[in-house]
Amino acid sequence: MLTRPKRYLGIRSEDRRPIQPREYGLLVMTGLALLVLIARLWYLQVLHGDELTARAELVRTRLIRIPPPRGLIVDRQGSTLATNRAQIVVSVLPDQLRRNPQRIPLVASRLKISPDELRALVMNPRINPYVPLVVLKGVSYEEAVDLLESQYNLPEVEVSLQAMRWYPYGKLFAHVVGYVGQISEEELKAYRQKASSEWQVADSESPLPVRSLYDGTDFVGKNGLEREYERYLHGLPGGEQVEVTPLGKRVRTLQQLEPVPGARLVLSLDLKLQQRAFELLQGHVGALVALDPRTGEVLACVSCPAFDPNLFVPRIPADIWRTLLNDPRAPLNNRVIQSAYAPGSTFKPFVALAGLETGVLTTYSSIVCPGGYQSGGRFFRCWRRHGYVEFYNSIALSCDTFYYIAAQKLGPERLAHWSRAFGLGAPTGIDLPHERHGLVPDPEWKLQTFKQPWFGGETLNYGIGQGYLLTTPLQMAVATMGIANRGVIYRPHLVRQIIAPDGSVLYNAQPEVIHRVQASPAHWDAVIEGMVRVVERGTAQRARIAGVQVAGKTGSAEFRKGGKTHSWFIAFAPAENPRVVVCVIAEEAGHGSEVAVPIAAEWLKTFFQQSDSSFADQRR
Repeated sequence: MLTRPKRYLGIRSEDRRPIQPREYGLLVMTGLALLVLIARLWYLQVLHGDELTARAELVRTRLIRIPPPRGLIVDRQGSTLATNRAQIVVSVLPDQLRRNPQRIPLVASRLKISPDELRALVMNPRINPYVPLVVLKGVSYEEAVDLLESQYNLPEVEVSLQAMRWYPYGKLFAHVVGYVGQISEEELKAYRQKASSEWQVADSESPLPVRSLYDGTDFVGKNGLEREYERYLHGLPGGEQVEVTPLGKRVRTLQQLEPVPGARLVLSLDLKLQQRAFELLQGHVGALVALDPRTGEVLACVSCPAFDPNLFVPRIPADIWRTLLNDPRAPLNNRVIQSAYAPGSTFKPFVALAGLETGVLTTYSSIVCPGGYQSGGRFFRCWRRHGYVEFYNSIALSCDTFYYIAAQKLGPERLAHWSRAFGLGAPTGIDLPHERHGLVPDPEWKLQTFKQPWFGGETLNYGIGQGYLLTTPLQMAVATMGIANRGVIYRPHLVRQIIAPDGSVLYNAQPEVIHRVQASPAHWDAVIEGMVRVVERGTAQRARIAGVQVAGKTGSAEFRKGGKTHSWFIAFAPAENPRVVVCVIAEEAGHGSEVAVPIAAEWLKTFFQQSDSSFADQRR
């Protein structure tokens, strides 16, 4: 009996057949592929959706860091010493040149710089390759137009107007104000390490990210006050989000976060006094520094020869840098704080005070100067035969013989003790980098340094400011302040105020006592009287000023055998109520009375004329 074939779900039984292994494998692979696709979609759209959206946005947009305007530096009267001046600058886009390094020679040729120099700049790993890098500043209008006309063929080059650091008085304040330059890799690491939470600013209402204080394209202080007060002058950078083409060309600005300018430094220096000091030192290698003994404020600080700090912005040409480095007169050296010299006879007032305080001398001490002093088998010469010399005239006439004997009685240890009491042999702590220590020697120092004992003749030389003793002009000015103030010595400083962009005062300088020299009032009177006689009837009569009693001391320090001596002069005035201390040195210029004294005298005349006119203006 025939039976009908069974049906299952509308399919005849004869149509069913088992799945082949090949088909089963295909189904499994298809299923796995679908699972991978789903997992990938979840990874991209759910797990990392926000991140990838932002990265996709960066293909179309770019965040450009805007460096902040650097803070101004002004003198005590408000005259601008360091500012930012708009200049036409030429920049390159490092990212584009990195992707097309074969174009570097062409771009370098067009910009008239070395291909190697351009390659080193754009390949620098510490810069942000997406931020235009300044390679030329102060470009003329004609050159800028020429480059703009060629921009279609030079997509890597941008011409713009940008604020660059400018020093309107050039050499006049070079050693004090210093200069800026592009941040180095070491500086970038150091500043980033110093950065704390308050060094960075986040604007909660802005979608732009937190602003990093420093970037590889920033300009920072390299020397002087620019370096010392970098944190205040730098300001806070801003940011700009721009839409760009695939080639990196800007289309439009989407958002902007304005930078915050740096703070303003108000200095104790006076432009007119600085100009006068600079004029008087022309033709000499030396320095002049003047202080207000009542506060420690620096009124003038000049080192000659000097250099133009504008040469360093944005970077100094290699040939000019080599010229400055190889100049035997060392124009980069700030002689006020970085050059140490034997003080010569300017050291004698300190020996006189030490002698009075220890009982080695009295105001009645006297000698007969035969033109020198015999010690052992050597005759130590005096600069002239003075005959009878008593205490006051020993300072006024600068008798070496008197101080040979005084030093022999004091000994090197007590000479060193009193020298250090006035701050010699140690940094003064002025707000400038790279201050030199100087040297106050004693027998222990010599034994450690030269493995030799101290000899008696070295003590005699010590007494007239020669031998191993080394001081900077600033140290001598600070020590002279100690005599003018009868033992009170303030830390010298250049910055009076730091003012924030909103006008609030961040810092107000206050007088800071760093040394107090204890001595009898009668002994202070005696030393000051001797220094007054130096000017009235002694070796510095050319420093007399009508209506002002000046106290001073000349010095002629030996430098090298057969060469001229360094010319020194220290002074304060008025002697009875000091308002100013000044120290002048002219290297290898001869006797102190011949060069340093006239320079100081002319500067002091300017100071008192200016002070008198200011007082008259206040009365009116």
